[in-house]
Amino acid sequence: MRLNILLVLVLVFITAGVFGISGCTVGVQPSSEPGPGRYYQPPPGQVRVDISFFYDRLAPYGEWFELQGYGWVWTPNDVPYGWRPYTHGRWVYTDFGWTWVSDWEWGWAPFHYGRWLYDPNYGWVWVPGREWAPACVAWQYGNGWVGWAPLPPHVGWQVGANINVHIKPHWWCFTEERFLLEPNLRSNIVLPARNVTFLNITQNVTNYTIIQNRVVNRSISVEQVERSVRRPIPRYNIVDRDTAPSARDRLKGNEVQMFRQPIAEASPTRTPSRVEPPKATERPDRRTGAGAPPGQRPSQQEIFQRQESDRRQLNTRHQEERTKLEEEHRRERQRPPTWISPREIQKQHEAERRALEEQQEQEKKSLQQRHEREQKGEGRSR
Repeated sequence: MRLNILLVLVLVFITAGVFGISGCTVGVQPSSEPGPGRYYQPPPGQVRVDISFFYDRLAPYGEWFELQGYGWVWTPNDVPYGWRPYTHGRWVYTDFGWTWVSDWEWGWAPFHYGRWLYDPNYGWVWVPGREWAPACVAWQYGNGWVGWAPLPPHVGWQVGANINVHIKPHWWCFTEERFLLEPNLRSNIVLPARNVTFLNITQNVTNYTIIQNRVVNRSISVEQVERSVRRPIPRYNIVDRDTAPSARDRLKGNEVQMFRQPIAEASPTRTPSRVEPPKATERPDRRTGAGAPPGQRPSQQEIFQRQESDRRQLNTRHQEERTKLEEEHRRERQRPPTWISPREIQKQHEAERRALEEQQEQEKKSLQQRHEREQKGEGRSR
């Protein structure tokens, strides 16, 4: 009996060491089952760098700034308004379980190392971490729906724990189970305002298991998804890149090519340097980086014009979201589900409208605060 207790404690200790505070700290269930596919152990000693390894490689795609309580964090430029982590990409099933393959050029780092945090003043920011993971997310499942959300920093998961206390409803992404493996997954993700409904009809199924000294994501049964989509789900092997990536994660045949090297525990030897983002073509659904030359502060007129553009883009998206939500509500009223009463549907719709109003007010507030900091020349450092 004492030997079994010691074994469990050792396994938990190993898991905590694998992911670290800013990694994917989870409660796990030990297992001796063989995992699917081959396991590629990272070649030892090829990358001996600290967290500053990420600074230069991510600087062209976003902005580094200091956030109180977290140190240096990073936020991406040129992402759509209302963007959430783990939306532009796809899920695949690998020898590590459910693994995220990002469409972003910079996705090799923030979706596999560290944690994402939603700050009400700055939006989504990434807190770097040392250890690689296939994806550090919580999962919801049930009634034909699947949901996932980033696990925030310093929040672990244990069997039976209510992780939704730490994850806000608008962080989640929900899609019908049959769409989970679609390459264009983001087009099948429902409006964040509807999350308050889907959180009530699904259950937390987050489950990580130790198999052959490695952590595997077993949150959703792959066999269950196969029955839902009515076809076999491909199994992929993760193949390690030996050098720092110059491109996004790649699918090739039955392999996923990823950068999966350990980062040294040493403290960073420097702070991030300022790198101006490449000039982006303005699009209605995107926010763009500053267009002033490196080292030159934009004029007040340039700041005013960009901020007016920001407000127009945000207002356009908010109107589109309100229209889409009302259309979905109208369809449900015309063809109501048989398992719920019209009164309950009305309550759900009211809750979703409130959620949309709260979300949009928060986004307006965040944008206004960012504009005030820009006008004062404060940037994002605090």
